[in-house]
Amino acid sequence: MVKKIMTVDLEPDFGLTSIQGTYTSVELIVPRLLSFFDDKKIKATFFVVADMLHDHADMIKEIQSRGHEIASHGLSHAQLNAVNSRWEITESKRRFAQYGITVEGFRATQFIIADGHHSILKEAGYTYDASLSRYFPGRYNNIDMENKPFLEGGLWNFPMSNFMWPAVDSGLSYLKLMYPFSMGFKAPYMFYLHPWEFLDKNSMPASVRRGFVKKLLSRNMGKKGWDIFVEYIEKSEKQGVQWVSCKGWLESNS
Repeated sequence: MVKKIMTVDLEPDFGLTSIQGTYTSVELIVPRLLSFFDDKKIKATFFVVADMLHDHADMIKEIQSRGHEIASHGLSHAQLNAVNSRWEITESKRRFAQYGITVEGFRATQFIIADGHHSILKEAGYTYDASLSRYFPGRYNNIDMENKPFLEGGLWNFPMSNFMWPAVDSGLSYLKLMYPFSMGFKAPYMFYLHPWEFLDKNSMPASVRRGFVKKLLSRNMGKKGWDIFVEYIEKSEKQGVQWVSCKGWLESNS
């Protein structure tokens, strides 16, 4: 078996802000996703926005009770900057602890980090970070970074290989965008998805579907996106892939 990492970003739906009523995917999609993971014996890391604990603590604890890992996706899903970075990182960890959940990993919103990011994570007691993205036109340019987990300064890093041939389909967004050609790409060591990608795009407000990038993200949403994901997982099964969480990967590679 080849161990690969499955990650889920649990966040506000498709560009909406972190306010009450913007988590339709939690009620409609997450239970279905958990059942699918059970059927396929998949264990995942759910990077969760800590503010969601206010309305969805029971679901988040249910995710954990199914054997999945809960990690931090920040406090409010705001992009990290010099002003908010330390607060988003440390307060999100404290918030999870208030609900009896210990988080060891962190993923920054949109893979954007601020100066001193890893130092803050270590000070806060995190074990690993999944915030670095190797390449995205006009945003990330870390082409020389390793395309696999690596240990640096006492902190494990799980870099995302966006648009790095031949692992173009590191996330469901790219898998959907380039389908069916993306099924022929080599699967990366880590995959990520957002539950809102399985919502019908017509159910989302038109205001959050405007703009070039958001139109790309919305391609093949809903049932088509779910079918593509199932096809991807079943293909990986035939290739002998075992999907594990970040923590599970660390434990098996210690």
